[in-house]
Amino acid sequence: MSTRRGWPVWLLAVCAVPTLGALAWAAIMLLTPAGDSPKEAVEREAGLHHDQHQSAGRYYIPTYAKVEQDGTAVLRYKVGSGPDSSVKDFLRTYDITAKPKRSGPSKVTYSDRFGDVRRTFTIAYNPSPDPGGYDYARITVRATGTDAV
Repeated sequence: MSTRRGWPVWLLAVCAVPTLGALAWAAIMLLTPAGDSPKEAVEREAGLHHDQHQSAGRYYIPTYAKVEQDGTAVLRYKVGSGPDSSVKDFLRTYDITAKPKRSGPSKVTYSDRFGDVRRTFTIAYNPSPDPGGYDYARITVRATGTDAV
């Protein structure tokens, strides 16, 4: 008689252990903060992640983000010419106060440091038919850790 009463307990134990394991795994996955996406990791490496500039209250999303074989983080942005999206706002958002160097009729370069990262911002303007204006600008950021140089 004792074997007939023991099998439901074992059956219950066999079912309960995987269920408790699944519940523990789900709890860990839900309570663990998600890591950076690959694009966000490149932004963070270049000092352009939104968490690194919270006081701005806004951020720009790169159209391209990759780390090259030599460790240089490369990001590209397309910025409009309006009040909400402009080169001036981009520079303000990321606290870029370096003096610009003109490298062509529609190209400007800024160089600065953010922590241990040396950054170069190349801004290429797409001219507009309006005098002195531009339709949009392409901003390319190249960032290299100073310990890698």
